[in-house]
Amino acid sequence: MSGATAGLAGFASGLAFADLPPEVVERITWHLLDAVGAGLAGSAKPWNAVVRRYALRETAPGPCTVYGTGATARPEWAALANATAGHGFEIDDYALPALAHPGCVVVPAVLAVGEELGADGREALAAAAAGFETVVRFGLATTPSLTSDRGFHVTGVHGVFGAAAVACRLRGLDPGTTASAYGLAASQAGGVTEYTRSGGEVKRLHAGLAAMAGIRSATLAGDGFTGPRTAVEGPRGLLRAFAAHARPAALTDGLGERWELHGLALKRYCVCAGIQAPLQALAELRAELPDPREIEEVVVGVDDATRAHVGAAGADPRDMTEAQFSARHAVAMHLVLGGNGPEHYARLEAAGFDLPEVSALAGRVRLEHDAEAEAAFPARLLARVRVRLRDGREPARLAEAPGSPGAPMPGEEVEAKFLGLAGGVIGDRAARAVRDAVRALADGGPVAAVLEATRRKA
Repeated sequence: MSGATAGLAGFASGLAFADLPPEVVERITWHLLDAVGAGLAGSAKPWNAVVRRYALRETAPGPCTVYGTGATARPEWAALANATAGHGFEIDDYALPALAHPGCVVVPAVLAVGEELGADGREALAAAAAGFETVVRFGLATTPSLTSDRGFHVTGVHGVFGAAAVACRLRGLDPGTTASAYGLAASQAGGVTEYTRSGGEVKRLHAGLAAMAGIRSATLAGDGFTGPRTAVEGPRGLLRAFAAHARPAALTDGLGERWELHGLALKRYCVCAGIQAPLQALAELRAELPDPREIEEVVVGVDDATRAHVGAAGADPRDMTEAQFSARHAVAMHLVLGGNGPEHYARLEAAGFDLPEVSALAGRVRLEHDAEAEAAFPARLLARVRVRLRDGREPARLAEAPGSPGAPMPGEEVEAKFLGLAGGVIGDRAARAVRDAVRALADGGPVAAVLEATRRKA
């Protein structure tokens, strides 16, 4: 076999822990920890609990942990619940310039199938590396066209292949069977981005559906059910269907020799990746800003793709999705409430998404094109923020998204972020136990230890 589908399948099927450079092991371990923290935080949100209840109602008995509970499920159903939670509060990772969200799908798939099989940590990290690299490569091949031209959501399209890579690798499927699994996965890719215009909770579910479908694809292929072996690159394949301007070579150029994981990024704020840089600019300007009531206008300069993605939702969000995808509202919240963390969005939710002072300032936030941000996109996410004050001053700042490759998040901040997110759900002692179990994976510690710790309560 030859072609992108076969090349990607051979890479995932044959990847061993010994093949991973030390920097890849370190990065995957940090992102695995971050993804578990995001999933635990998301598991406590009521909209994600709907999916969890559905998964637990429909699953047959199984060995796989569902975050934040004592319940277990079959791998597909645990992955559905946990991946939805992982993508369920806009604090999960992403990648540049791939514009993909790998961790929320890849990590729940690793943990579900790894727990089912009793896998050790090195097997899990090899599978995770295959999954992350697969998602990032699909991102490089299809975005921003996939979303900008066609309106598809990256997580639902790319993630299904990452989850399939994970499940095939952990189950020891050969390259041909893995290619067939990718053929099945291609027919389950999907998800549209209309939520950026009119809200709704479906965006969170795209990660769960992708994780579930990837595992399902591996299971069916392993049982002998076949998919097209050119499902990605064929004339009626995924690239042609999902992207008006695809880059097929990005899928396999240097695959197995050159890692594209250098573009992975972590979030500091609970909002879309495109809003991270504007909020960082405001954080850096905070000492120069007076009472928000003295602000006449906030001008946020970003690239055109970001402006389209986070500029449609307005000053008065009706649900959490709209709030976390409205640059106007997020900027106003930062200035009025002092941040964009879980505690700030909990306050917004408790107020029924009606905080008049925030909405009033959000109405004075304007997005515009910025040439420097445009030139940097999508390799870097930049934003130029200018605040026009009643006294005539106009403090301004250009900032880069914190946690992105150009402004990396130090390890101590990643750990503190995890402990804060996880500790609020399972308690501080259990959060530290999860952290320690994740650290032990590279030394062969069991996957089950990570999941067992997520079930503990304070």
